[in-house]
Amino acid sequence: MYRTCRAPHLGDVVAMAGCLLALATACGPGDTSTTTGDFSGGGTDATSSSGASAGPASATAGGATSDGSTSTTGSDATSSSTTSSGSATATTTGTPPKFDVGNTADVGPVECGCGNSEWSYIWIANSPEHTVSKINTRTMTEEGRYRTRPDGSGNPSRTSVSIDGRAVVVANRMGGVTKIWARPEYCEDKNNDNVITTSTGPNDVLPFDQEECIAWHTFVPETTVQRPVAWTSGELNPQTCEYENQKVWTTTGRNAPPDKGPNYCGAGGNWVHLLNGDTGEVEQTVFIPESEVPCAAWGDWGFGFYGAAVDPDNNLWLSTFGAGKFVKVDYQTLDYTVYSGSSYGITVDSLGRPWVGDNPRRFDEATQTWQSSGLPGAGGSGIAEDLQGRIWAATQGGVGWVDRDTLAVGDTVTLPFQGIYRGISVDIDGYIWAVRLGGNEAFRIDPDDYSFEMVGGLNGPYTYSDMSGGQLSAVTCGTPAG
Repeated sequence: MYRTCRAPHLGDVVAMAGCLLALATACGPGDTSTTTGDFSGGGTDATSSSGASAGPASATAGGATSDGSTSTTGSDATSSSTTSSGSATATTTGTPPKFDVGNTADVGPVECGCGNSEWSYIWIANSPEHTVSKINTRTMTEEGRYRTRPDGSGNPSRTSVSIDGRAVVVANRMGGVTKIWARPEYCEDKNNDNVITTSTGPNDVLPFDQEECIAWHTFVPETTVQRPVAWTSGELNPQTCEYENQKVWTTTGRNAPPDKGPNYCGAGGNWVHLLNGDTGEVEQTVFIPESEVPCAAWGDWGFGFYGAAVDPDNNLWLSTFGAGKFVKVDYQTLDYTVYSGSSYGITVDSLGRPWVGDNPRRFDEATQTWQSSGLPGAGGSGIAEDLQGRIWAATQGGVGWVDRDTLAVGDTVTLPFQGIYRGISVDIDGYIWAVRLGGNEAFRIDPDDYSFEMVGGLNGPYTYSDMSGGQLSAVTCGTPAG
């Protein structure tokens, strides 16, 4: 059972003790490859009264036209309801999850809180090693390293952490999604030896079929590229304080040209899948034609969808790299809308507004316009909101932030090594994380004084996603004040 307790800094022992006491009282006992391309968005810029630039974002899709714009630019959008249920026959390996349900105490209603605060991990993909590292964000220690595909390959690049912090899902560029439990108490004793056999760190990587904290792996046939992955929040059961009905969004592409091979796709469109978070089964599939969102953005090849984030209603927002398209898929209806303008990084802030990098830009769905900040880009960056309402992205040789509401440019933090800190995330305690492209390290940055600590020993890390779970926590639970 969970009760949220947030503090901006590790070491607030009094606050944490109070949270744990409240928990016990309320819930009872027992329980990488570098690529160049066009990072600019679509549309013609116009100056807004706030000084930020805004431009129209036209949208096309295969359904009826809807004019939802109040912008004076006259932009419009069309939406499509072309969906299919269970149209992708995927291969899923794994076993059903185990839950420590225990006995329900005869007590009154409990206050569950939102999200998780008992532990915090960041999951960073070691792309060339075909593994993912689990790093404790509070102790700065790598506590596990896991293979991400049964064949020992995969080239992982995106990870997403569930709202309760119990599991991560890892997407492999070469295809396939793998769910890994974060804590041994949720893993399964598959060989019945009364011991959970699982990795304890970077020098203890087990074969895929011997790792007992791997819950399932799902591969959609014919896939040659798969990058975006994002958990939905699920539904909080107020009686058990457990999150139920959690789903996983992901996308796939096919038809990679022979001279490119896996990691890429050819012309043929894009598939969006909604998976059962417990079993990995593909429950819904949406096909988006090549004419609306090209998978092959560069002639006969491309990346397909590049990044993903969910909003407070679990709708999926998708960015593209080189295709200039920005897509929303409705969680309830599976209808999708295609807008113009996209870029490298993607997030949705705690107020439900989508953002993209490289230099942070915010999308206004009502007017279908983009508002840009003046923070200089770095040639491709992730993007994330901290607990103080600031949007962080990479700058040259470090990271910087802009105000979430005004888009005013704030401070920049220079980090020790030159390069692009492509992976940007904010953990549930509010620390900013930066992962350097081509490096072997990740930095944790204090949001108040900008001091930083480093975790080394990674292997070609590349994680461009909500790798700590902070984004899902923000859109689900909101940004705490103070």
